[in-house]
Amino acid sequence: MPRYIQRKGSGSDTDVITFSMRSWEQVEKGLSSGDINAAFMDIAQAMYLFDKGSAISMLMFTHRAGSRIIVPGQIQRLADFKGKSVLIPHRFSIQHMLVHRLLSAGKLKIAGLGKPGKSVDIESVPCALMPEMANSDLDRDIAAFICPAPFGDAEVEKKGFRHLLISRDLWKNHPGSAFVVHQDLLKTKGEDLALMVSCLLDSARQLDRYMSAPNAAEKDIESMSASFLGLSVDQTQRALKTSGITYCPKFLVPDMEILNIVLDYMRTTMAVMPAGTDLNGFIRPEFIHTALSEI
Repeated sequence: MPRYIQRKGSGSDTDVITFSMRSWEQVEKGLSSGDINAAFMDIAQAMYLFDKGSAISMLMFTHRAGSRIIVPGQIQRLADFKGKSVLIPHRFSIQHMLVHRLLSAGKLKIAGLGKPGKSVDIESVPCALMPEMANSDLDRDIAAFICPAPFGDAEVEKKGFRHLLISRDLWKNHPGSAFVVHQDLLKTKGEDLALMVSCLLDSARQLDRYMSAPNAAEKDIESMSASFLGLSVDQTQRALKTSGITYCPKFLVPDMEILNIVLDYMRTTMAVMPAGTDLNGFIRPEFIHTALSEI
């Protein structure tokens, strides 16, 4: 069911309809067609869409770090990945970049670069389907899947799966998703966007405070998060505390230096991002700077 968030006492058309989508491909189509006005999406995919002509701007990171590489019981070391596949959320995803860095560090060939049967295949799969695919992998062809917390937690709690590592072990405080909007909204709904960024930042502060020193005053965060994610409170607690995710407000400010690290690696080392990608005008940090100044 869609969720509606209304600015109380406004009397103007400021309702925000929020809904989930099953894959990054759906988000891409929605933004490109104009059916979606704003989205929380992977930063690499957002940069790709902007370069391809989508009139979107990034207002803030929504978190940093927070993914895990999950493996079945028969995978004991990185060398066991050879000749198998790894599931990632999308070709243009931070998870793809992190897996590439891990495999390269382990001297493993990626599909298309090595001999058949000796390389590791990379397969894009919606996060919600990854646990099901890995659990039904009778041929044991899947070596691992990487996804943001809490996807995969239910499978990890079952016999046969475990966390190999968390993504901050590969890149501490790496970027993840970002809040992006159609540029038309910057002109027509600037005040409402400022309110949304302020609310998101306040939520981030509460989550960051809860993870560092939970207390009775913030217990509601557990139940709200569990309800939103469709998990138990215990599962939500573990996801927040064991994934390495951070909502520290200072890390949520758009940072072109960080974006260029991702862009350069995916453009040169991975050769998946187009050459000549131009991010001029992509970030709009004034919204979050204003919100931070009001704290």
